[in-house]
Amino acid sequence: MKILIAEDDNITRRRLEKFLTDMDFEVVLCRNGLDAWKIIQSENPPNLLILDWMIPGMDGLEICRKVRKLTRDPYTFIMLLTSKDTQDDFVKGMAAGADDYITKPFNHNELRARLKVGKRIVELNKELLSVRDNFEKQATIDNLTDLYNRHYMVDILEKEFARALRYQTDLSCLLLDLDCFKNVNDTFGHAFGDFVLREFSAELKQNARKTDISIRYGGEEFMVLLPNTGVAEAQKVAEKIRATCEKKMYDDGHNSTTVTVSIGIASVKQHQLVEGKEIIACADKALYRSKAEGRNRVTVYIKKPSRISEVNKISEDKNLGHLKEGLSAILEKTKKSSIESLELLTRDICGEDHKQHNHDVKRYIKLIGEKLALPPTIIETFQRAANFHDNFKVLLKKTLKAKDKVLNKEERIEIEDHPYMLSELIDLFDFFANEKSILQYHHENFNGTGYPDGLKENEIPLGARIFAMADAITAMLSGRLYKAKLSPEEMVVELADKAGTQFDPTLVSLFFDIIERQELFSVPVEVLEQTREKVGEKK
Repeated sequence: MKILIAEDDNITRRRLEKFLTDMDFEVVLCRNGLDAWKIIQSENPPNLLILDWMIPGMDGLEICRKVRKLTRDPYTFIMLLTSKDTQDDFVKGMAAGADDYITKPFNHNELRARLKVGKRIVELNKELLSVRDNFEKQATIDNLTDLYNRHYMVDILEKEFARALRYQTDLSCLLLDLDCFKNVNDTFGHAFGDFVLREFSAELKQNARKTDISIRYGGEEFMVLLPNTGVAEAQKVAEKIRATCEKKMYDDGHNSTTVTVSIGIASVKQHQLVEGKEIIACADKALYRSKAEGRNRVTVYIKKPSRISEVNKISEDKNLGHLKEGLSAILEKTKKSSIESLELLTRDICGEDHKQHNHDVKRYIKLIGEKLALPPTIIETFQRAANFHDNFKVLLKKTLKAKDKVLNKEERIEIEDHPYMLSELIDLFDFFANEKSILQYHHENFNGTGYPDGLKENEIPLGARIFAMADAITAMLSGRLYKAKLSPEEMVVELADKAGTQFDPTLVSLFFDIIERQELFSVPVEVLEQTREKVGEKK
């Protein structure tokens, strides 16, 4: 460890130098306070200082005060060396910022003991800084790709969007999706798929500018936020990323393949946006067009595309992308009609409790989805899955009752075949593939103890994790799964207890933030703080 001696007396300085060198310190010598202050401000300053109180240029007390005004880590331990030995002198030295105090002539054993304490304080401070840095990294960095994670994206997007509005600058967003990535996992396995994600992420950071913010949005989706950047410049950045990805061969020594990327772009000024989440929604629509028009391309969001359905005909010169957007709108209407028909079928079977449960589940899904800054289309997909789940459950219950009157309890369909039964029913609606995965895996537990496939952590689709928690919260508060319904406070404690086992701890912590900020339930602040700490230990 490096230690600085600021002492103008030659004999004392030489004695200290020999003594500290024997203690294995790297010694830096100064004869006056001005030289000492220059070294303290250098890029690699000493963490231990022995300062003579009365030293030319700048005395020891003034150096102490200046050091304590510096806002940098790690901690600097300061010992004053002086012939002053009154209690008032001691108090004055400590008030100036010194950690310890030794008088001349000093006793070697005493000085050795005091320096060991100082060295230990500096080492402990470094350890605490390391723990803090690791914790901050885990909270903001995706473990697989080393990019910022979605949780950090929510915070940084709000800040960058607010800055763009305040200073009338621009902010662009790239939303990227690796094309046909499922085929990579299916063909080569998930280990190679993870290798591709890591390699792509490294290229993404390399091709992005220093001011750009690269984020793993989820799965094989990525986001790049470009502060002070308009659409034209964002297109150049996106095209560079696309071209680089297209040419790259992903080879881990055992498998090799090429992968392309589709990119959607939106910006604050170009699209006159007023909320941060809008930029994601617009970039997501542009990304959809990139996919629909053949993948491996960059598309800028078109705020008002032509509505081809209004003229009841399609000209040969119509843009194929607009046609696909029109067909997509028709499909969305078909999905909506299917849900409405299903609800009509169960209308006379289910009671008000069922309707309220379904309403609450979808409400919690929306709150969680918006907190994660998910695009509205994704949130709607999760809500549709909740609709299917609750309505299919009513129909299954009626069918089982009709088949065997003994099977008249709701628990009869709470068996391991339940996800397969729901999945088989939704297969009748073959355009609900995403909803199907939610129904199939909503009984999986975060720690891998659930069913049907024993998936764990991020292997479980995000929609299934969100729906499972929203459904459980609603059940707790209504008493459907308990002998008596739980109070909001008891529900919060129950969520914290099951975080990391049944529920995703990140989602649980996020829901606690929603409760606190939106005053969703009447839960004491101290209870939320205690449970949040408990959940944080499980992440």
